[in-house]
Amino acid sequence: MNKKNIFISPLALSFWLPLLVMLSYFIYRGMSPFGTSSVLTVDLGQQYIDQFAAFKHTLISHPSSFFYSFSNALGGDMISEWAYYLMSPFNLIYLFVPLMQLPAAILIVTVLKFGTAGLSMAYLLKSLKLQKNYYVSLFAINYALSGWFIANDLNLLWLDAAILLPLLILQLEQLFNRPTYWRYALILGLTIISNYYIAYMIVIFITIYFIWRITWPNQIQPRWQTLKHFVVGSFIGGALSAWLILPTYYQLKLGKAQYSSDWSLKFDNNPLKLLFKLVPGSFDFNQMQTGQANFYVSAFILIALLTFFTTKTLHWTVKLGGATILVLLFLATTWAPLTLIFHGFQYPVWYPYRFSFIISFFMIYLAALSWQPNWRPNLSTIIIILLILVAFTAYALTMTHKIAYISQQSVAIFVSLFLLTLSMLLFKQQQRLWLPILIFITTISLASNVILSLNRFSYLTNTEYQNSIKSLNIADETLKKDKSWYRVAQTFQRTRGDAMMLDYYSGSHFSSALPKTTPNFFGNFGQPDGDNYVVYSNGSILSDALLGMKYVLTPNNHDRGRAGEPSTHLIGYRPDTIKYALQSNKGTSNVLNNPYALPIAFSANSKALKTPMLYNNPLQNQGNLWQDLSGDATSPIHVENFQQAIGHNVNAPTGITGAILTKENKAQPAQLNLQFTPATNDSYYLTLGSGLPIKEFDLLINNKVITQFSSYRHTVLVNLVTKAKNKPQTVTIRFKNTQSLVLNNFTLYRVDNNQFQRNNQQLKQHPIKITKRNERLIAGEITTTKQQQLIITTIPDAPGWHITLDGKSASPSKVANYFIAVHTTPGKHTIQFKYTPPLFWAGLFISLLAVLALILSLILKKTLARKRST
Repeated sequence: MNKKNIFISPLALSFWLPLLVMLSYFIYRGMSPFGTSSVLTVDLGQQYIDQFAAFKHTLISHPSSFFYSFSNALGGDMISEWAYYLMSPFNLIYLFVPLMQLPAAILIVTVLKFGTAGLSMAYLLKSLKLQKNYYVSLFAINYALSGWFIANDLNLLWLDAAILLPLLILQLEQLFNRPTYWRYALILGLTIISNYYIAYMIVIFITIYFIWRITWPNQIQPRWQTLKHFVVGSFIGGALSAWLILPTYYQLKLGKAQYSSDWSLKFDNNPLKLLFKLVPGSFDFNQMQTGQANFYVSAFILIALLTFFTTKTLHWTVKLGGATILVLLFLATTWAPLTLIFHGFQYPVWYPYRFSFIISFFMIYLAALSWQPNWRPNLSTIIIILLILVAFTAYALTMTHKIAYISQQSVAIFVSLFLLTLSMLLFKQQQRLWLPILIFITTISLASNVILSLNRFSYLTNTEYQNSIKSLNIADETLKKDKSWYRVAQTFQRTRGDAMMLDYYSGSHFSSALPKTTPNFFGNFGQPDGDNYVVYSNGSILSDALLGMKYVLTPNNHDRGRAGEPSTHLIGYRPDTIKYALQSNKGTSNVLNNPYALPIAFSANSKALKTPMLYNNPLQNQGNLWQDLSGDATSPIHVENFQQAIGHNVNAPTGITGAILTKENKAQPAQLNLQFTPATNDSYYLTLGSGLPIKEFDLLINNKVITQFSSYRHTVLVNLVTKAKNKPQTVTIRFKNTQSLVLNNFTLYRVDNNQFQRNNQQLKQHPIKITKRNERLIAGEITTTKQQQLIITTIPDAPGWHITLDGKSASPSKVANYFIAVHTTPGKHTIQFKYTPPLFWAGLFISLLAVLALILSLILKKTLARKRST
């Protein structure tokens, strides 16, 4: 390839222009490596970057975590996470970058994906001869810099499938021109593998597209033959991805598929407001959460699209079909049934209408299909265009005070660029500067949307990221010296994916592939949980011991930020860790060693198999399970009472739990002080029900705010005090943005520390001695007794675990509706736990058959071609 092909050919320009537009914006915002800011914002900074670090750890250190990882909450399947988050080949760049520089690498990957999107669209247009020369670039850059790509520049995991869409359409078109389907099947398989969720939307579209395309008159191949190749190619393409998709489908049934959305025939939004998405910058934070579809393209595409409906070179059935598909796609962004179908029968959480890149693609495709450089709008067309523009402008200006994401300035920019584009189309294209000027105006139109949209968002500074990683990394160096199996609790975090970032085992995770049993267990144990996340922030000495939390990371306040706050986010308050030994206080973190932590498997009393999990009663659940595991006659948990309630501008209730507090003077601050004096040095805990949301009050102990995770949907556990015998304690409920509070599940508890320690010593007598382990396998030796015949593990029970006891397959039981347990006879045993994702081997077999079918079809085709030639 010569330099022209690399830098200034139509294909090259289609790659470089989007890349340079995005790169220029990132440089302008001073993002690493070009400044002190970073590309990290919203899910990219809170979730995806940790997955990218896990990608690096897996390929470099422990490939078995492709299948399973104990960094995934308390342990979970990973193949489904790879299928959604990590199958992009661009991720290989992260292998060559240290974790401290990961934001800079993400920036490089982002701009490369934008450039590649332009290149793939250009390749489609050139290969189908829809446009030629630099007109190809004029259309292609509109796809790479369309509204969906800009709105989802942080959702890197979705971009690959959108990049492959033009290549998939190209190979689908080849089905109509030649009797072969292997390229189509291969690209379809790659699209599904890159991200099954976005690929699902693409499959819906290509099915509709094929139906439209096969109705065109004057087909080159017989329609039945084309249909056969489409069906066979689609089947083989799906089969090529079966090794990944079948186990992922199984995992989805355990998690996301169990949540459903209500069906109705309603419109979710006002269809007229979709028009405003043609205005540059029509995207903001609220639109990111619950907005409308993003399909912004330049004014040139809007004008060129008119030619599809007015040209005489296309048959009327082609126009009708194209118009029908466009209407259907737009309808799917507003009418509930179609919206649910396109999103896998569930409303998305944030980032609505995730298929809207298809709208931009199809608009560009139809425009390229019909527009020719010699097209000039006649007088009647110009008048109609201007009337529509005036009506749109008037409507938009009347709505600027009602809609936050458009303004008079952005409307003026749209009108100016539209008129400039229209005026350019009145000139003859033979003029030398005509096309460069038109490309320049179009680039400005697209760049204006980039700037106006992304300027609305704030980004994590690179220093903040590096400080938090450095803080965790120094602590992690201490942890890595311990080669035993253990988990790590935290009272602070950068994100819920810290364990994946630093490659240790924790109890928190944030993922769309989370199985439903995991948040259920966390809710039962008093930890914050949601459909797609869990956080181990509200532990107790009981849960720390049970879950094998051998280490606890806490900030040591050696390094405080400019605002006087720690560089990491506090998520919990744990005075009960006073009994844990200080292992290290290097850097900004303390590493505490928990002497009570139990191993991943140990022998226990069989009564634990029958321990019920009570709804919204977390400390009782922990106490009951602890009692049954140890076989003790009594629980270590005791309910305590507050001794006095003092209200300040609020009523002082006589009964605390369930009491309703109401401000007496709505304009004045209000708080309730609850006093008690511990009679022992035991650990005291408080439960807070979800009907008492943390956003509405501050919780204080002795005038010190207890920092909590930001939300919870079940009753959570809060540690108040430990080792405070005969010292008066005051718990304060301080009102924030509310006039009343309900003390939902507000109960004071005490854990008998002496009984806990006795039981703990008993349960530690017969631990598993691990002889072999990796991320999906744990094998070892363990002894059970007559009183402790049960091997209890803290491995989450899930289909895919195969257990071998003394060389024979064993059926697992379940403890606490969550953990694997195995009933044995007294004596010494060898045991092995091995995880294989369900349907993986079946999927791999299907994929290998698909590969074989493709190879055989190619051999057969070449053999037939030789016979014809001879």
